[in-house]
Amino acid sequence: MRIRLLVLIAIALFASALMGCSAEKPAAEGPNDTPAVGAPVETPPGDAAGSKLAPGLYDQPDGTVMAIGTLEYQDLEGGFWAVLDGTQAEGNVGSIAAVIANADKFSAQTSANKGLAVIVKGKRLEGASIRMAGPEIEATSIEPASDTAGPAE
Repeated sequence: MRIRLLVLIAIALFASALMGCSAEKPAAEGPNDTPAVGAPVETPPGDAAGSKLAPGLYDQPDGTVMAIGTLEYQDLEGGFWAVLDGTQAEGNVGSIAAVIANADKFSAQTSANKGLAVIVKGKRLEGASIRMAGPEIEATSIEPASDTAGPAE
């Protein structure tokens, strides 16, 4: 009799544990859109709610890249133009999102936009480089970034 009672209690506890595990949890408020660290992002974050484009280097579906950030001249390794992912005015000097390998072709744009938010489109350079500051891109355009939300095109 005692054994039957213990078996029934054990079965009841086991059944209640299973029911607790199978209880449906409420759905998350939204999808998890956070990319894994180091994962390429195909389009820059920005939405219709009014957020600004996030600084960084983004691989595009057509094989090109888009660097978004602050255009600065770096006086390292002989000097070069780079897109930074932060600004001194924001209290975050940031790191180099991309080095512009052919900035001499865009001297008017680099001079006019120094210290400003820009969008640099181009192609990622493969192979060895004399600079060890960040990924290098061969720019096809350098344009001021607007504060409007959404993909920059």
